[in-house]
Amino acid sequence: MSRQSPSVRAIVPWPFRIAAWVILFGFTVFTICPLVWVLYTSFKSQSEIMRSLIAPPLVWTLDNYRNAWELGEFSGLFFNSFLYSTVTTVIVILLSVSAGFAFAKIPSRKTRLWYSFFLVGLLITISSSIVPIFVAETWLGLDNTRLGILIPYVAFNISFAVYLAVAYIRGIHDEIIEAAKLDGANYLGIYRQIILPMARPIITTIAIFTFHACWIEYVLVYMISSDSSIRTVQVGVSLLNGRLAFNYGFLFAAIVIATLPLFILFVFFRRHLQAGFSMGSMKG
Repeated sequence: MSRQSPSVRAIVPWPFRIAAWVILFGFTVFTICPLVWVLYTSFKSQSEIMRSLIAPPLVWTLDNYRNAWELGEFSGLFFNSFLYSTVTTVIVILLSVSAGFAFAKIPSRKTRLWYSFFLVGLLITISSSIVPIFVAETWLGLDNTRLGILIPYVAFNISFAVYLAVAYIRGIHDEIIEAAKLDGANYLGIYRQIILPMARPIITTIAIFTFHACWIEYVLVYMISSDSSIRTVQVGVSLLNGRLAFNYGFLFAAIVIATLPLFILFVFFRRHLQAGFSMGSMKG
């Protein structure tokens, strides 16, 4: 009969457990309280905000949301953000899962070299390379265009997506692929009939992370675009902040509007996100 490993409570003394719980509770409070404050302040009138910045509203109003939506022209900004995030997510999923299958299950020196090349992209950020991107897109005539925003979005999100896809697909047993080969399936058939159905959890994880990264991105759109018709929600909130620096009701309403899609995304897909990471860690 095998010996069972001791539980965490038996290993960690109770003072350390209490200290850990206190730290985690404090971190949770300091994280949630500002979010709650921003939320209920967005429903306060300017007179109530001037009377007390911290107190909850006595009269709840939606005027801040209506004014922020009209003044910030969020209808067009929301369309652009949704367009960039959705198109980038679809392209990244198609490329990363295909590349992940090749890097993980097609043995070759070239695949190892290309995988290392993709991993280098994890070290490069938009902020660190915004100047060469601006120069290159100006020279190519892609500045102030939607295509000039989509191409860098795909390029900067593909590395992390490939990393996740490779880590997950490596955990798929080689016996399944070998059996498919014996049945006469080629790599394209194996990819379509075996890899894609089994990789649904990691595809969902990649989709959530890519959509989130594109939705919150600010620097690239602000630098590349000068036309308000192609800018995103994040840039709109920033410009609104410059015009209404002291109107906290408008600003907080604009912030809630900009972050609401991400909140809905994580609420509905949090289980898929957890499944993708947990299954990837067990398989890896």
